[in-house]
Amino acid sequence: MLKRRGFWGLILGLLVGLLFCVVGQSVQANADYTISPYRVNVQVLKNGDANVTQTMTYQFDDDYHGVFDVQDMRGIQGGQLTDVQYQVNNGGTVSGVSATDGQNGSYELTQNKHRMKVKLYQTVSDGDQMTVTYRFHLRGIIKNYRDTAELNWKVIGTGWDVQLNHVKVTIQLPQTKISKLQAWTHGPLSGHTQVDRQQGRVVMTVAQNPAESFVESHLLFPTTVTATNTNKVAKDRLVAAQQQEAKLARQANQKRQQSLWLRRGVFLALVILLIGFGARSWRWYHRHPANKYTHPTPINHSFEVPGVTPALARSLADGMSPNTDALAGEILAAAARKEITLEPVKNGRKDTVKLIKNGEQTNSFLDKCFAKIGSDDSFTLQELKKFGKHDKTDELNKWFSEWQESVDNVADAYYDENNLNLRERLIGTRLGLSALIILTAAASWLLGATAGKIGIVSGLVVLIAFWVLVGRFYRHIDRNNAKGLVQVNELTGFRRMLKDIGHFNTAEIGDLILWEQILPYAAAFGLAQKVADKLAVDFGSAALDTDLVVFYPLFYGGLGLPLGDALSDSLSTALQSADTSTDSSISGGSGGFSGGSSGGFGGGSGGGAF
Repeated sequence: MLKRRGFWGLILGLLVGLLFCVVGQSVQANADYTISPYRVNVQVLKNGDANVTQTMTYQFDDDYHGVFDVQDMRGIQGGQLTDVQYQVNNGGTVSGVSATDGQNGSYELTQNKHRMKVKLYQTVSDGDQMTVTYRFHLRGIIKNYRDTAELNWKVIGTGWDVQLNHVKVTIQLPQTKISKLQAWTHGPLSGHTQVDRQQGRVVMTVAQNPAESFVESHLLFPTTVTATNTNKVAKDRLVAAQQQEAKLARQANQKRQQSLWLRRGVFLALVILLIGFGARSWRWYHRHPANKYTHPTPINHSFEVPGVTPALARSLADGMSPNTDALAGEILAAAARKEITLEPVKNGRKDTVKLIKNGEQTNSFLDKCFAKIGSDDSFTLQELKKFGKHDKTDELNKWFSEWQESVDNVADAYYDENNLNLRERLIGTRLGLSALIILTAAASWLLGATAGKIGIVSGLVVLIAFWVLVGRFYRHIDRNNAKGLVQVNELTGFRRMLKDIGHFNTAEIGDLILWEQILPYAAAFGLAQKVADKLAVDFGSAALDTDLVVFYPLFYGGLGLPLGDALSDSLSTALQSADTSTDSSISGGSGGFSGGSSGGFGGGSGGGAF
């Protein structure tokens, strides 16, 4: 069975890893700002020059002095910066002023034949938003060959240190109705190129362009569009450029198709794994049914003293290991058996209770406390807390765990081991299948946005139905055997009686000897003080002083300590203190981006914040 589980775990792990490989992005160094949206508008002129407007919006997660932008000019005939504008948050648009003093609103331009770098000084803080617009005039971006005009340009270069989001690049030619306009874009394969020949416009969009990645635009159109262009080359270019782009487009389409089939394969594998795991699990549970028992008639209120110890009573009623309330109940029971004496100690604001050893101890936790804490076979709750605070070796928790284990061993006789194992396995099955359902629903986005939305809704419906079904099945698996069901039924009625103690006259139910036996159980259920207060009302202080010999000084002696709560709280505090345990167009029409590069000019442009 372990080998089979290991096999399915390995398969699931491989599929999860493959899913992240398919949908994951390369890890980039984190910057304390994002850029969204990013817009570039290129207005091509008749002479082959272009007016470029570059607009980006920064979202800052830290304080910065300003931002900068680099415009690569390699491969063209030069250019100049014509304007810088910015807007901080909801303020008005401000025009930058050329200066070298670094004051807010100033910009500094450094330029050579390879690039222009613009530094805009404007102090921003964490949470600020700033939109910056740069305008450039670039000369000679178009080449007129004998048979075609060409624009081949990395509009977005590799100099960006952060991902650009919601990217849109618009190139408007100086003429409309260009029937022979062709365009290709190289960059992320998720991008799209829209060629509008009627308007003489090309629009490129991509949701995210990763850091240090480029978007390259390659346009071919008749030379008459840029008729006055002096940047001419006396050779033919059209066929070679078309062949180059056709090859790149085929390669991109092949990669895109491979990616699609890989995504489909991952999704199909998850569906098969989900169905297979679900069918295998159903078959296993069908072949290994739970043991069935006849349930006793529920008891509403029980006034009988349980036939088990207070700690075991709390453990069985909760179906888990005993807690500090249960230990407090055991301490009161030990006092009732005269194994220990509980003595109030008035000490100003630090009133406490002293536990005095009278003889052999049946409680292992108490036995170790008497041996290691306090002196003269006694210790106070104050000393218990202090010991826990300085318990570097975690002894106190070890003693408590050993005591819990001893109670758990006795409780085993009341449980059905087969059903408990079945319940534990069902929890693992529920978690495993839930993870597969969620993973499969998430993987549906690999097939597209529409499929993703359908997958998420369907996955949610399946997940809810699955949890309801498993929950009903789980509740019908009895953790207790026949003996345990009877005992738990009595304990449930007994605890309900203690909770509803205010509705009864305790003096009419039994004498104080009975209630002295009940008080340790009330402490184990965290209800000791509630019961003690009710006894005071029904019996009167004189009767309590005479007949409630063991517990009267503790509950009614004026110490101001609710004993059951004091014991449990002291134990919890001490134990916690001791705990030392984070597709691309081949023809040049509209379509997806291509990979590779057509060798366009530029490529070093970029920017960021400083």
